[in-house]
Formats: sequence, structure tokens, C-alpha cells
Amino acid sequence: MRANLFGGLFDGDKKTTTKKASSGGSGGAKKKPAGKKTSSSSSSQKLEPFPKDYAQLIRQAQASLQAALDDGVELLEIQFPSGGLDTAPGDVEGNVENNLTVAHLRGICSQFERNGTAKTTRVFFPDPIERSLALTGAAPSPDGVRPPENSQTKPQFASFPGPIDYLEQPDFLSVSGLDKMLGTRKTVAMRVPESDTAFVVAYPCTNVSELVCTRELREGELARAGPARPIVMCNGELERTRSEYYPSFWNVGEMKPLRGFAREFEGVYFVHNYKGSNPAVLFRAYPGPWQVLRRRRDTDTYDIVYTCEEYPGLQKVALDILPKYP
Repeated sequence: MRANLFGGLFDGDKKTTTKKASSGGSGGAKKKPAGKKTSSSSSSQKLEPFPKDYAQLIRQAQASLQAALDDGVELLEIQFPSGGLDTAPGDVEGNVENNLTVAHLRGICSQFERNGTAKTTRVFFPDPIERSLALTGAAPSPDGVRPPENSQTKPQFASFPGPIDYLEQPDFLSVSGLDKMLGTRKTVAMRVPESDTAFVVAYPCTNVSELVCTRELREGELARAGPARPIVMCNGELERTRSEYYPSFWNVGEMKPLRGFAREFEGVYFVHNYKGSNPAVLFRAYPGPWQVLRRRRDTDTYDIVYTCEEYPGLQKVALDILPKYP
């Protein structure tokens, strides 16, 4: 039985200050998505403050999402810790982390309702079970009794006007790869109708095949006659793929194209925490610049110590930038 804990969604107010701001270079620039329009320079944009709670995070993510869509960005990455604004992936048990992501993603997807495209925005969950949980919540236990209120999986997407789908339905043929050998594989791109206007992919990070399906969706978009429709990925942990998290010798034939695919995404809303005795955050709200902030525990504030236009990479922030700004 999956669990869900919705306590502690909102953190106390925190202030962001500019103490030692520094402009950086491109630092790990990545390939931009095809067809991306150029927005006004982010250096002229007002620096977005770090969110004080999840309500503000959702509002910021909605605004960043819409700005990127307006600019024609085709591959959009939204990444944030779901179990607390000062947490990192893995701090919260996996199922609970996914449940919290679904709750916050539902709020972000309200932007599609505001711009009038929700009915033609298709939301993908990793598999049919995750899709069912998002639509109907947790099923009753075998004795017919639901779990306690604070551990239920709620039907967050039951009210979403658009189609709710899944990336793949694992079976023997797909898991073994025989469907590819036999030529019977039906990709995600083959299942989506022309009437869809956008796609949202929720946490495709449990196994590599989920990212493979997302890439197949993108390939289908590039092959179609009309313009490619945007793909929004939420909490896909793309850094694992675009970095050297997976050994270079591991599944080379599959990982090389996936690594290139991951690097094409534009980080439109991004929060990554660096923990330890002197914590920090890498934060970005499109179209603004990337910000590196020091989290001051004694005053409960954030100091902006570094900014740059291009995604710097998590490793560069940890090894090159943060040591210069204690």
C-alpha cells in the first residue's frame, strides 16, 4: 500500500537578500531545444526570490511555465524537492515523495486551465498503477478499510480536464526487449492524437525505460508534419542522465542518446539543495538567471552569492562556485 503524508507542505517565511551577487559566464552551456524562441535577456529580469512555501513555489512555477511556453520552448524541465523546500531527493520515502510531487504538480498544471489548453494537455504518469492512483487515489485494503487520513493517496488529478495517460505498461515483452526485436513495440508517440497541444510527464525517474518512452515521444514530435508540441517534465531527475551518475560503460547504446536528450531540456523552474553545515541552493525561475544562494540558518534568510545565464551544472556549483562564497 502506498503511503501519503501531506503534513508540512508549507515552510515558514524566509527572506532572500543580495549579499555578494556575482555574474557568471555560461558555465556548462547546453544545447537549446529546436525551435526555441529567444526571450528578453534574463539579466534584465528582476531576480525571483526563493519561495517561502509551496504555495509560492507553485505560483512561481506556473509563471515560469507560461513564460517558457510563450517563448516557444519545446522541452521544459521543472525540478524541485517535494518533501520540504530544504530537502533533497531521497530524504523522503519514494512513494511518499511521488505522492507529494503529484499534489504540487496538480497545482502547477492549473496554469493550463488558466490559458485555456487543459483539455488538450495530456499528462503522463510512469505506468497504469501510478495513473490510477492520480485519478482515483489509493484502493481500499483487502478488508475494505481505507488507510488513515494522513497516509492516503488522494485523487489529485480527478478534476483535471485533460487526458491522463501512462508512459508504458511493463510486461514480459517490453521488459525483455523482445517487443523491439519482434517489431511489435507501440511507442507513446503512436498513441497520442493530433488534437493534443502539450504533454506533461510526471517523475519518469524510477527506471531508464521511462525516460526512453519520453524520448520516443519527442522523436515522434520531431517527425510529425506540424510543429513539435511542448513536453514538460516534472521531477525527472535529469541530472542523473546528463551527468556521469550512470557509468559510461553501462548500457552505452541506450544511455548516450538519452544523455543528449536530457541536455536539451531548459530548466524553467529548478530548486536543488546542497546540504551540510553551510547549506546552499541552486535556483532558477524562467526567464530569470540561475541563482546560487547560501542558506543562513541563524537568520533564516538566503544570500544570493552567484548568478549566471546558462545552467552551471550541479557539480560545478558544488566544487567550483560554493567554495568561493562561504
